[in-house]
Amino acid sequence: DLNNDKIEIFSLGHRNPQGLLVYKDLVLSTEHGPRGGDEINKIVSGKNYGWPEVSYGKKYYSNKQYSKDHKKKGFEEPLYVFIPSIGISEIIHIPKNFSTNWKNNFLISSLGDESLYRVKFDEKFTRVIFTEKIFVGDRIRDLIYLPDRNLILLALERNGEIGILDPINN
Repeated sequence: DLNNDKIEIFSLGHRNPQGLLVYKDLVLSTEHGPRGGDEINKIVSGKNYGWPEVSYGKKYYSNKQYSKDHKKKGFEEPLYVFIPSIGISEIIHIPKNFSTNWKNNFLISSLGDESLYRVKFDEKFTRVIFTEKIFVGDRIRDLIYLPDRNLILLALERNGEIGILDPINN
């Protein structure tokens, strides 16, 4: 709270959040996993997401595995896990006026996979219905939607360029 400097821990057990989205009454997070296991998480106040005790990724300098059973250990399961890792970064909601074909979808950018992922969740955000990989060919650090232009901008890393998604056939 910026008015009284009061601090509250909202949730625990996050490894390396890259994207954070407040959408309606929920919070979605994209997080890097170790050697695989990039996650999409639905963040709920007071919950623990398990890092460093559980992960679908592997340990970097060992053949040992993390425990993968989040629920059994009292932690929240991810909504979705990318195996192998995509180098997950930003997540945005795609507004309904961007494209009728992408209504109620989300867009996730990736660094390592040099792609965008169009994602659709079920109505209660308890599971992912589908993901669609859209190859771009550059590391995508960030995404932003420009409502006045109905465009999505991509911050591309390799040469410091900006990519533009324009819904030609809305």
